[in-house]
Amino acid sequence: AASFPLHFPTPFHCRAMPVFQPVGQKRLTNVAIVRMKKGGKRFEVACFPNKVLNWRNGIEKDLDEVMQDTQVYSNLSKGNLAKRQDLVSAFGTDDEQAVCREILQHGDLQVSDKERQLQLESLFHEVATIVADKCVDAATGQPLTVSLIERAMHNMHVNVVSTRSAKQQALEVIKMLEQSDMSIVRAQMRLRIRAERNMQAEVQALLEKLEGTRIEQESETDTGVELVCLINTGSFRDLNQSVAARKSVSVEVVDAKALGLEASHSTGSRQAEGGSSSSGPAHHVIAVDVPIASAAQRAEGDSAPEGEPSGVARAKFACKSCPGATFNDAQVHREHFKSDWHKYNLSLKTKGLTMVSQEEFAERMQEAEAAGAGRDDFFK
Repeated sequence: AASFPLHFPTPFHCRAMPVFQPVGQKRLTNVAIVRMKKGGKRFEVACFPNKVLNWRNGIEKDLDEVMQDTQVYSNLSKGNLAKRQDLVSAFGTDDEQAVCREILQHGDLQVSDKERQLQLESLFHEVATIVADKCVDAATGQPLTVSLIERAMHNMHVNVVSTRSAKQQALEVIKMLEQSDMSIVRAQMRLRIRAERNMQAEVQALLEKLEGTRIEQESETDTGVELVCLINTGSFRDLNQSVAARKSVSVEVVDAKALGLEASHSTGSRQAEGGSSSSGPAHHVIAVDVPIASAAQRAEGDSAPEGEPSGVARAKFACKSCPGATFNDAQVHREHFKSDWHKYNLSLKTKGLTMVSQEEFAERMQEAEAAGAGRDDFFK
């Protein structure tokens, strides 16, 4: 009888596992491809993500910081290099750095789906942030959260476009939200206007022409009149240009984004009218962007130290980063840390620069908006 050898299967744990060696493999997980078709040939270069736009905008000058490899490929995903004669026929030179510069400047940037989605999400959030900074609740005058604006934009099916600036799209979103059922309105600016007596009637007539203007307080001074009013943001430039050439009228920005503090300011104006015992003018009682404490709050607070008049309200809170920022209310003090003025001073503080007052910050912000600078450029 013929005998056959017996073959037993090799146990699984004794089998040799294949070894994966990444030889010749190109992982394109962190590569931005810039492609150009010229002379019937395709040329590609490998760049770092988010660096190509900096190169085209002139922000980045070093080629090594933009490109991962200075070689020119005919097919980057397969690792095929472009032939030298193809470079000469298409670009007129075989200098790969010169070819790379031309491809970077005029080629098509290939962006992955995930990277494009991330850019759109970042732009969507930036637009919602600008809307939240420029608007308040129409009923209460309180600030709106960014998440609330984003939810409203999603409900209205707002799609952002990467080819337009965030500020332009934010202004369009504000118009859409104002026409919707959402209780939203552009935040007004609180101004302090000082005018001599011969200009009082002209200033009041000018304020009446501006739409949405409301005078919160009017007080007499030694030289004329002082007005504290709320105006629309779009009317500030017209007002400033009308009184710019007149030395007898001065306009001061008290708050670039007036929140729901009208009751506090009206309370302060009534106290200023009733406090006839003080010898100075009434407008010195009002502090910039600080609600005046009521009589009950002053009674609950600490007694005035020696040498200070007993009728003057002392601020209980202060910001060390913003010169002249004092507050009598804890809620207003917490809201101050979310303001652009505080954030701007923090950026100056980290750079070792001198922090600015609220009036100087408002002037810088108006200059930046007039120059067309974006929000990110202003806070750099």
